[in-house]
Amino acid sequence: MKTKFLFIIIAMLIGVGNLQAANDKKEKAQKYDIAAAGSGVQGTYLVKVWVYSKSGKVSDEELKYAAVHGCIFRGFSGTQGMPSARPMASSPTVEQDKAEYFETFFDGTYLQYASVVEGSYETIKMKKKGYKVGAVVQVSKDNLRRELENAGVIKGLASGF
Repeated sequence: MKTKFLFIIIAMLIGVGNLQAANDKKEKAQKYDIAAAGSGVQGTYLVKVWVYSKSGKVSDEELKYAAVHGCIFRGFSGTQGMPSARPMASSPTVEQDKAEYFETFFDGTYLQYASVVEGSYETIKMKKKGYKVGAVVQVSKDNLRRELENAGVIKGLASGF
C-alpha cells in the first residue's frame, strides 16, 4: 500500500514537472527584443534579435523564431538612419484568432523565412540571473508577407485601395 501511494506521488510530481517545463519553454520563447540592424537586400529585413536565456545557450531556431515572430506581431524600431517597420499583423488579436495556423507555422515552417548572419552572435551576462544572446537575422519579408496573405492571416497591401 505504501509503495503504491509513493509511486502515485512520484508520478504526479513528474507530470507537474513536465507541465512546468512546457510552460517555461513557451514563456522563454516570448522573451526577446528586436531592432533594426541595417538594410538588407531588397525584399528582406535585417534585424538584431536578443533572446533571454538562463543558461546563455540559444539555438539558431530560437533566434529565427524571435525574428519572424517579431516581424509579424511586434514590428521593430530603427535608429540613426536604419529603417523601422510596423508589425505585419495589424490586429493585436490575430495570434489568438488564428492560433491553429500559427501553431503549425511556428512548428517549423517559419524557419524557411529567416537565416542567421554568421559571425554576428553576441552573449551578454545580465546583472541578475541569465544571459542575453543576440544575433543579426535576415528575414525574407516579401515571402513571409505572401505566405500570411495566402493563408488569410493578414490583408494584402492592395486590398485597401
